[in-house]
Amino acid sequence: MLPDMTKPEPDLRSEVEYLRKLNLALLTLLEKKGVLSDAEVQTVLRTAHRAAYPPKAPQPVGPALLGTRWVKAEDEK
Repeated sequence: MLPDMTKPEPDLRSEVEYLRKLNLALLTLLEKKGVLSDAEVQTVLRTAHRAAYPPKAPQPVGPALLGTRWVKAEDEK
Protein backbone atom coordinates (compact mmCIF):
# COMPACT_ATOMS: atom_id res chain seq x y z
CA MET A 1 0.00 0.00 0.00
CA LEU A 2 1.30 3.47 -0.88
CA PRO A 3 1.83 5.95 1.92
CA ASP A 4 -0.63 8.82 2.13
CA MET A 5 1.28 11.65 0.51
CA THR A 6 -0.06 15.14 0.70
CA LYS A 7 1.04 18.06 -1.37
CA PRO A 8 2.78 20.75 0.60
CA GLU A 9 0.95 24.05 0.63
CA PRO A 10 2.24 26.21 -2.20
CA ASP A 11 3.99 29.43 -1.34
CA LEU A 12 1.76 31.97 -3.05
CA ARG A 13 4.39 34.71 -3.29
CA SER A 14 6.93 32.44 -4.96
CA GLU A 15 4.28 31.16 -7.39
CA VAL A 16 3.26 34.70 -8.32
CA GLU A 17 6.90 35.71 -8.80
CA TYR A 18 7.54 32.63 -10.96
CA LEU A 19 4.50 33.36 -13.14
CA ARG A 20 5.48 37.03 -13.49
CA LYS A 21 8.98 36.09 -14.65
CA LEU A 22 7.64 33.41 -16.98
CA ASN A 23 5.22 35.85 -18.61
CA LEU A 24 7.92 38.49 -19.01
CA ALA A 25 10.20 35.90 -20.61
CA LEU A 26 7.46 34.85 -23.03
CA LEU A 27 6.70 38.45 -23.98
CA THR A 28 10.41 39.13 -24.51
CA LEU A 29 10.77 36.03 -26.67
CA LEU A 30 7.75 36.95 -28.80
CA GLU A 31 9.11 40.48 -29.20
CA LYS A 32 12.59 39.27 -30.22
CA LYS A 33 11.07 36.83 -32.74
CA GLY A 34 9.07 39.67 -34.29
CA VAL A 35 5.67 38.26 -33.36
CA LEU A 36 4.90 41.24 -31.12
CA SER A 37 6.03 44.83 -31.47
CA ASP A 38 7.39 46.89 -28.59
CA ALA A 39 4.11 48.82 -28.46
CA GLU A 40 2.11 45.59 -28.21
CA VAL A 41 4.32 44.31 -25.38
CA GLN A 42 3.92 47.60 -23.50
CA THR A 43 0.14 47.43 -24.01
CA VAL A 44 0.01 43.92 -22.56
CA LEU A 45 2.10 44.99 -19.56
CA ARG A 46 -0.01 48.11 -18.90
CA THR A 47 -3.23 46.12 -19.18
CA ALA A 48 -1.97 43.43 -16.81
CA HIS A 49 -0.88 46.08 -14.31
CA ARG A 50 -4.28 47.80 -14.44
CA ALA A 51 -6.05 44.46 -13.95
CA ALA A 52 -3.84 43.61 -10.97
CA TYR A 53 -4.24 47.02 -9.34
CA PRO A 54 -7.68 48.45 -10.21
CA PRO A 55 -8.29 52.09 -9.29
CA LYS A 56 -10.11 52.75 -6.04
CA ALA A 57 -13.66 54.03 -6.20
CA PRO A 58 -13.87 57.78 -5.58
CA GLN A 59 -14.93 58.74 -2.08
CA PRO A 60 -17.60 61.37 -1.51
CA VAL A 61 -16.01 64.77 -1.02
CA GLY A 62 -17.07 67.89 0.77
CA PRO A 63 -18.86 68.49 4.01
CA ALA A 64 -22.12 66.68 4.62
CA LEU A 65 -25.00 68.45 6.28
CA LEU A 66 -26.46 66.94 9.38
CA GLY A 67 -28.84 64.17 8.35
CA THR A 68 -27.29 63.65 4.89
CA ARG A 69 -27.66 60.08 3.65
CA TRP A 70 -24.96 58.96 1.22
CA VAL A 71 -26.01 56.53 -1.49
CA LYS A 72 -23.82 54.69 -3.96
CA ALA A 73 -24.43 55.32 -7.65
CA GLU A 74 -25.73 52.35 -9.61
CA ASP A 75 -23.37 50.84 -12.13
CA GLU A 76 -24.28 52.06 -15.59
CA LYS A 77 -23.90 49.48 -18.31
